[in-house]
Amino acid sequence: MTTPPIMLFHRDFRGYSGGHGKVWDYFNHAIAAGWDARVYFTPQSLHDASNPWLAVPERVVDRYAPQTADALFIGGMDWLALNDDVALSGKPVFNLIQHVRHGDPQHPLYAFLMRPAHRICVSPQVANSISASGRVNGPVTVIEAALNLSQTAFAGARESVFIDGIKQPELARELAAVLRADGRKVVLFDQPIPRTQYLAAMAQARVAVTLPHPTEGFYLPGLEAMALGCATVVPDCVGNRAYLEPGNNALAPVLQCTALADAVRQLDDPMLHAQLLRAGTATAARFTLARERAAFQHLASLARGYTP
Repeated sequence: MTTPPIMLFHRDFRGYSGGHGKVWDYFNHAIAAGWDARVYFTPQSLHDASNPWLAVPERVVDRYAPQTADALFIGGMDWLALNDDVALSGKPVFNLIQHVRHGDPQHPLYAFLMRPAHRICVSPQVANSISASGRVNGPVTVIEAALNLSQTAFAGARESVFIDGIKQPELARELAAVLRADGRKVVLFDQPIPRTQYLAAMAQARVAVTLPHPTEGFYLPGLEAMALGCATVVPDCVGNRAYLEPGNNALAPVLQCTALADAVRQLDDPMLHAQLLRAGTATAARFTLARERAAFQHLASLARGYTP
């Protein structure tokens, strides 16, 4: 019986984030394709209920030994754990790039573009940002970020305005106060909470307002709101142009309280609300885990010259 090839992941897990969630998806994609996926956590990492790898303790290793793996999967600052000897050895290195900041010469991540790897970008905007640098060493593949809502209950009264203000807490609190003064029921999250609680609250909302940083690599919350049946308000943040169609599947006001409040009020119009729901649901249906998984499995098999 052939021993499955090892794909080794590296994580510095200080609390759940969308970035960690997407790496977790890729970890499971590798397992589904027949790889022996394993993960190393830095000593500072948390091993609490927010860490999805707690579900597979047998796949957590206590030492990062890239030389023993058949392929490596890294993201962000994980490069610091990988010395040049390993990176240049011909071993496949898959580098998941989840933000346009990788293409910013002022950002520390920019320096890693010179290191050889198969780069997976979560949106065309991310791919454009790194390709424009002229520094990328290795192929660039766009695999648009997929939704993972498998454990979410699609139920609720659909009465509230849900505000994701985790990345914009002051603006979110200002917006919540304005909307409450209108007499609206507002559910506000202005700090990280367990993902199941976050998605359950979103799934019960009539309108979801998700507030990104001005630039993002993809920004899943806006797409998650569409998938969960909310009329969605989400400002443009570069990466969400992969799915955002302003006025069709969401409203995209500027990142400012008055404009955001006005957008929520527009959704009192039942025809506009229904239009956004129809188009948003159709948009979200394109971003499936199966599609993401198949694209990664194809890339991984080509990179190694072997199909697990």
